[in-house]
Order: sequence, then C-alpha cells, then structure tokens
Amino acid sequence: MAGYLDVAGKWGKFIAILGFIGTGFMVLAGLMSGTVLSSMGQDTGMPIPGFAFGLIYIVMAVVYFFPLYYLFNFSSNIRNAVRSGNNHQLTVAFKNLKSHYQFIGIIMVVLIGIYVLAIFGAIAFGAFGALGSF
Repeated sequence: MAGYLDVAGKWGKFIAILGFIGTGFMVLAGLMSGTVLSSMGQDTGMPIPGFAFGLIYIVMAVVYFFPLYYLFNFSSNIRNAVRSGNNHQLTVAFKNLKSHYQFIGIIMVVLIGIYVLAIFGAIAFGAFGALGSF
C-alpha cells in the first residue's frame, strides 16, 4: 500500500507541476490577448470588449490553480508520510486530496448547470426566432 501511495504522490506532483506551468501560460495568454485586443479599438465588431477575453483566461487560470494546489499538497505530504510514517502528514495529505476532489466536483456541477442553461437558452431563442419569421 505504501508503495502505491508513493507512486501516486510522484505522479500527482508531476501532474500538478505541469498544471502550474499551464496555468502560467494561461495567465500570459490572457495578458497578451487582453492587451492586443484592447489596442485594436472598438471598431473590430466583437460583441464584447477585447480586454474581456484576457480577463476570461485569467479567471480560468485562477480557478484551475486551486485544484492543482491541493493536488500538489497531497503529493508532497503523502510522499513525506510514506517515508517517515508520520500519521499527521498522512491526514493532511488525504485532507488535501478530499479538497481537490471536492473542488473538481463543484466545478463540474457549475459547468453542468451552465450547459443546461445554455441548452434551454438556445432552445428558447430558436423557438422565438422561428415564431418571429412567420
């Protein structure tokens, strides 16, 4: 069991570090796209201002950061707990794993809600659009 937890900790840390790098790229992309699109002016015909695209990327990066942070903490603590046999670190590791899965679950519920609203909105706008063409 300890060997499996140690391997899970190694892979978790690897995934978390790659995620942090990806989050950094998302922030850079948000800053760059927000700057470039804002400098193009209002004549582009976009439905929302250019800086909003950059802001969306930055908000997504912030939301993505927290499950990565919990995963990184789990990975670090589980490897230390396995090596030292420290029950407190084991408890902290599993608390971070619980927080990781809880955060991912909440994000999924929110996204499913957004999808349901988008589907109903598309149906409603499609139905009203079809009625208006008669």
